[in-house]
Amino acid sequence: MKCVNCGNDIPDKARFCPYCGTQNEPQQETTQNGQTTGQYQYQQPGQEASRQANTVNLDSSLILKIGTAILALIYVIFALRYVFNGVRTLLSVFSWGYATSIPGGVLTLISGACYGGMAALLVFIGFSKQREKAKSLFTVLGILGIAIIGISFLRMILFLVVGGSILFAIKMLLNPLFGTAAVLAVTYGLLYLTKEAPTVQDYQNMDSMSNMFKDCADAVQGAAREVASDVNAKADAYRSSKTSDNQNTGYQGQETAYTNYNTNYTGGNMNYSNGSPLKTDRGLLGYILLTLITCGIYGYYFIYTVARDVNTACEGDGKSTGGLLQFILLSVITCGIYSWIWQYSLGNRLAANAPRYGMNFQENGTTVLLWDLFGIFLCGIGPFIAMNIIIKNTNSICMAYNRSKGFM
Repeated sequence: MKCVNCGNDIPDKARFCPYCGTQNEPQQETTQNGQTTGQYQYQQPGQEASRQANTVNLDSSLILKIGTAILALIYVIFALRYVFNGVRTLLSVFSWGYATSIPGGVLTLISGACYGGMAALLVFIGFSKQREKAKSLFTVLGILGIAIIGISFLRMILFLVVGGSILFAIKMLLNPLFGTAAVLAVTYGLLYLTKEAPTVQDYQNMDSMSNMFKDCADAVQGAAREVASDVNAKADAYRSSKTSDNQNTGYQGQETAYTNYNTNYTGGNMNYSNGSPLKTDRGLLGYILLTLITCGIYGYYFIYTVARDVNTACEGDGKSTGGLLQFILLSVITCGIYSWIWQYSLGNRLAANAPRYGMNFQENGTTVLLWDLFGIFLCGIGPFIAMNIIIKNTNSICMAYNRSKGFM
């Protein structure tokens, strides 16, 4: 379903657009028999050629999705490897006192972050429905690839300065160089099949370099929102199908009770408050102190209450913020990576629902994620700034919700 205001694709069950906050109603189409359906569309006889062309495009899009998914998986492995090696190199400073390990460890961690960014971009390129943004996404992919090559060159120079082997140093540069070139070439070929590959004329038509970077940033942010929205929509559809299956087994009453309990516990879309005002006095200092005093227990309670309140205030946008149980399980499975995904999705959801309450948040999930990943190099204060953004925007959304319900 498309939003009646901004035209973006939104989940079929969403009552509010996650991009502009406009209220939407499911659209139905009328068949020749007078029946209404949201999926049926009558095909005119003259549309056969167009249907065949669309079949070719679907085949190319499927190849693009499979290819970018495989490349993204490979780069996720590279990202984890570089992050692990970077942490191990930095820890060697405390173990053996090698001060020269500090710049090498930092560069390795930055390389891991770049590999992770390229993995995310490959997913956006393959699975984003706004195909006109594929060229800008490929441009950002190339920029990150050049950054990886540049960092590898710096690591090679540093390795030679400390007396490392020349052959090994050359290998440190050539592996990322040829690997990145191969990935860019394969991705360009996949985009060429779908007729979305950028050309020289595309870059020549750019008014300025700043406009190009602006278009690239908008494309990355839009693709991230779209992919996250699509994942949430599929999750909602899966939960709905499971609920229907459970009802057909004859255990409707017991299953509904269990689902209600599980939804309230994990932070689902149901309104837990039963007409009670939401919490609006969270603060960063209190979060830090209580987490330290309780040896981390309050941090999990914080996640539980934030997910619960956000799902209540943002109910109707077709999304769901994962609760405590989901957060713990997926964080363990992904070695902590899911915590970044959770904050990223939460930041985007808060920013998307702000227009519903007459507000506009400058910070979204991308801002939070950048502070989490790169802000740690600023004396480690980045994650605290990211958490402060989440706390501030959550308080604002909850306060606006309380006003709309007459609690304030």
